[in-house]
Amino acid sequence: MSKQRVAVIVRTKDRPIFLKRALDDLCEQTYKDFICVVYNDAGDADAVVKVMETLSEEQKKHTKVINNDISRGMEAASNAAIASVDTEYVAIHDDDDTWHPEFLERTIHHLEETRAAGVVVHTDKIIEELVSADIIEKSRSQWMPDIKVINLYRQCIDNQMTPITFIYKRSVYDELGGYDETLPVLGDWDFGIRFLQKHDVEYLDPGFALANYHHRKYVKGSMANNSFGDGIEKHRYWSNKLMNKYLREELATGQLGVGYIMSKLRYDQHEKAELVRRVLPRFISERLKKRVQN
Repeated sequence: MSKQRVAVIVRTKDRPIFLKRALDDLCEQTYKDFICVVYNDAGDADAVVKVMETLSEEQKKHTKVINNDISRGMEAASNAAIASVDTEYVAIHDDDDTWHPEFLERTIHHLEETRAAGVVVHTDKIIEELVSADIIEKSRSQWMPDIKVINLYRQCIDNQMTPITFIYKRSVYDELGGYDETLPVLGDWDFGIRFLQKHDVEYLDPGFALANYHHRKYVKGSMANNSFGDGIEKHRYWSNKLMNKYLREELATGQLGVGYIMSKLRYDQHEKAELVRRVLPRFISERLKKRVQN
């Protein structure tokens, strides 16, 4: 198999309906110089084989499959998949998200034109539901519509570099040492923070969404998003551990940095939320009383 310019990493586990959509999505890309690495993290290998059998011969030329017998987690899956190929650029295309057909063409052109280390694109959030074997789109809106630039300070509290939105140089991945495999979640947030400490990331907005970040709020099991339901507490727990890790490293050197920023922003966010929780019900209650009296 000849060397391609872009590695597209598709992490999957027991979600063949999404995997099929993701691979069909990649088939629609107008830019063809890529290799798709499907990393099956200890899911049903037969289910992956069945999906691969539905692909055209042309699709198969752009796709390789790695089946892992023991689940290693999302970040280890990313590292192993990236290590299996030699390309100039890397993108993580999770199995339940999608791209516009021109995602690769426009982002690669932008990266080459600006010589940027990475680029994040205008993205839509799609709320969807699973009905039997069908995926039903319920609503669509812009993801983080206020973003115009990718900012390190904001990244310390709010992940602007969700995998489906982001493509970057492999050389920067190597420079950073890849994804932190000790993190069961939030590895992409951490990677983005480390990335922005070294390099700027461009924001590309052609006036429409080049990526789609799919959400399913009420789905459990293998089909769920890890950002909802039980995943919320897991994210909260590990975000605290990650902030503590950064802060301890800085305190040991006597120089505060992103660890302090992360902790301060999260503390301020919590305080504001508590203020709203206490004040808003009382404010609404007072307004209702006045309406009744009038």
